[in-house]
Amino acid sequence: MLRPDATYYRMKRTLLPPGFKTRAEQQSLVIRRRLGLNATQACPARHLAGLYGVSVTGNASLLSLLPHLSDEFADTDLVRERLLRVSDPALNFSALVAVVRGHTMILYNDQHSPERQESDIMHEMAHVLCQHPGDDLQLTSDIGLRDHDAQYEEEASWLGSVLQVPDAGLMWYARRGYSIEQIAARYTASVEMVTYRWRMCGIARRLSYHRA
Repeated sequence: MLRPDATYYRMKRTLLPPGFKTRAEQQSLVIRRRLGLNATQACPARHLAGLYGVSVTGNASLLSLLPHLSDEFADTDLVRERLLRVSDPALNFSALVAVVRGHTMILYNDQHSPERQESDIMHEMAHVLCQHPGDDLQLTSDIGLRDHDAQYEEEASWLGSVLQVPDAGLMWYARRGYSIEQIAARYTASVEMVTYRWRMCGIARRLSYHRA
């Protein structure tokens, strides 16, 4: 799916259910504990996916799957057309969740930067963790690519960002004088992502209160 641009993160009206933000922060810490990590450590998106049995595949490798589709799907032409579309480097494709034979996988654009890939995969894992329904592209009865409405997208955007950059870790680094660029490097996150989290968590205000 195409990821929202920066204006998406400046929406004035939130669609998040009450308590969603608090639960997202708690879930991020619980997941890190399960992976043997703390809030100040990066939680690699592929490790998170593996924890939940979700495979992660770059879109360039999809082309190698095409010769094997005839044995798996009745309407191979339709499946091939959809897979070629998300494999097209000219398409501004980020990532999506696909369910094949009951198995969940994430397809991502492996031409993007490592930081962007982490964000994209985390976003799709957030859809999986939230158990968002959706099978809108309808490739066949056996394979479906998921799409989501505005509320689901906002939930996934928020949870995905929290999974990548949790409040507790962000505040820990901020109190010790780390710059946004240094924090981004710690979490394999983009500067834009950390700046967004810094603003949403009210780090500057909390630092002023802490120093006072």
